Amino acid sequence: MTIDSASWSGLLANVAIIAILISVWTQSQTWTDRWPKTGYLVLLSVMASAGTLAVMNLPFEIQPGVNIDLRTTLIAISGFFGGPLVGLATGIVAAAYRFYLGGAGWPAGLVGIGIAAGIGTFGHLLLRGRNPDRRDVLVLAAALAFGGLFGFLFLPASIWLSALAAVGIPIVILIFVSTTIAGLAIVQETRRRVAAAENQIYRAIIDSLPDSLNAKDLDGRFTAANPRTAELMMAESPQALVGRTDFDFYPAETAKAFRADEEKVIADGKTMSIEQRLVHRDGSKAWLSTMKVPLRDDAGKIIGLITHNRDITDRKHLETEFAESQRRLSDALTFMADGLVMFDKNERLVFCNEQYRTLFPKTADLRVPGAQFRDLLRATIERGEQGGVEAGKIEEWIDRVAASLGKAGDQEIQLVDGRWLHARVRPIADGASLSVISDITHQKQAETSLSELNERLEALARTDALTGLLNRRAFDEALEHEFRRGARTAAPLSLLMIDVDHFKAFNDTYGHPAGDDCLRKLAQCLQQTIKRPADTAARYGGEELAAILPDTSPEGAVLLAEDFRNAVRELAIPHSGSDKGIVTVSIGVSTLGRGSTIGAHDDLVDRADEALYAAKEAGRDRVQGGRPTLAAVGTAGRAAASSR
Repeated sequence: MTIDSASWSGLLANVAIIAILISVWTQSQTWTDRWPKTGYLVLLSVMASAGTLAVMNLPFEIQPGVNIDLRTTLIAISGFFGGPLVGLATGIVAAAYRFYLGGAGWPAGLVGIGIAAGIGTFGHLLLRGRNPDRRDVLVLAAALAFGGLFGFLFLPASIWLSALAAVGIPIVILIFVSTTIAGLAIVQETRRRVAAAENQIYRAIIDSLPDSLNAKDLDGRFTAANPRTAELMMAESPQALVGRTDFDFYPAETAKAFRADEEKVIADGKTMSIEQRLVHRDGSKAWLSTMKVPLRDDAGKIIGLITHNRDITDRKHLETEFAESQRRLSDALTFMADGLVMFDKNERLVFCNEQYRTLFPKTADLRVPGAQFRDLLRATIERGEQGGVEAGKIEEWIDRVAASLGKAGDQEIQLVDGRWLHARVRPIADGASLSVISDITHQKQAETSLSELNERLEALARTDALTGLLNRRAFDEALEHEFRRGARTAAPLSLLMIDVDHFKAFNDTYGHPAGDDCLRKLAQCLQQTIKRPADTAARYGGEELAAILPDTSPEGAVLLAEDFRNAVRELAIPHSGSDKGIVTVSIGVSTLGRGSTIGAHDDLVDRADEALYAAKEAGRDRVQGGRPTLAAVGTAGRAAASSR
């Protein structure tokens, strides 16, 4: 096969058209992501058809009298990546144009077009919705290259054998190479777009993490950080950390300790998991569970490190309390005489001390050398000593306990009189077993007390210390719960967002202690205003309060908000920094009801915030949003409020 300069020009023109089409195809995905799928497929069909017509108009000669083009590459690629609609549309346009051109080879051309469209479309269906990879592209290119040879069978009988023998291999190579290059270009761009989307998702996930996550260079300078890191380090924002070190935010001793750990990780190249004591510049202290991981480049060279911090201050306090409780329990057990008993391999009692008999007063007379272990178990049930055994499963229980006698393990025994015993069983020589039995009743009681303490700590974690209302975290959980319940039952859900007017001026004038006392009074007033158990009051943040009102219509919510606003005025808390002369509040109301367009509880908060802003813009000391007409407030509105 010889290719002259004109043929090379045609070949390069075909390749250029394919390259341009692939470039436009991949770039179009960036600005067509939000298009309807049908519109996007139509655009791909138009682009693929235009490219196919272009290469068909620029054939190149690979053998005297034999002209070809790379139409099959574009047709197959369009069906493989665009799907049946795009592949079919491109194939129909190409077939129609080839029929129009006529000539002796038009039947073969139509067959080749059909084969290319079929291979591309079939390959797309085999993917079953997943993105193709390099191997898929190579399989497509090979199938297309060799499948296209069938078109030679439809040339005139006088020339198809000679044409196939002369140019078959070059055509196979050209189609395989062009299809492979075009397909790999699309695969690579798709991977790039997927990676970019994943990076955006990962960033969103990292930013929403409740724990601190950051990256530093080898000199300890921050290169990236999430919002929780900025909060932990008392920085204005994550961006404020970039380029700075721990020495800019922590006392020197704390920063030196952190840096020493980082240098060890960089030197050893190993992940470090430690617990660190943190001291802020303001003197506040905390505990962190920290993992430091070396950050490596593609060559494996360490270029920095990633640090994950979790605030475990509360856990440390609980561990200290628990350790103290365990120490007391350990002391109690140390001075307590334990029961000791030995059974031989035939489950006969060989030896026991007096304390062992004392622990089982109702069957003490039976616990003598020679007694069978199973008989003792049965006697504890018959004499009402053993607890926690179902009446119909006594024999099953005996078999299970007896089977554990020769195995090392610990068991807890519940007695009817309320005591708990702990049995430590250890096998010894000749198949015998030795058991040490301790009274752990006090330990069980301590565990119960600790569990109750944990429950109380959980309640404190949900409560705002200043006002006694729910804190922001508990508010978010309650609002999400009520939002879901309202969505299921179609019951209305109202939200009040409350802001103390000119509160900064109040603090500046009367001092922060007076401001705190003012917030406490307003919180008490809000609690007294919302009277139903289902209603929830919370401190949203700073001087902002909130109230969640399930099963409350817009009219009822507005009336309740007006009641609270008036109640605050009746407190008559002096406020020289306000034009009202007393402390007042502005309230925004939003409601989720039947037919509402609100799609998430965040939207409910946003609308309440917008209403609150409108109330403040309108002069403060007022309720805004969800308000019916004034005429309706006196009748239907009050009826709605009373129906709460």
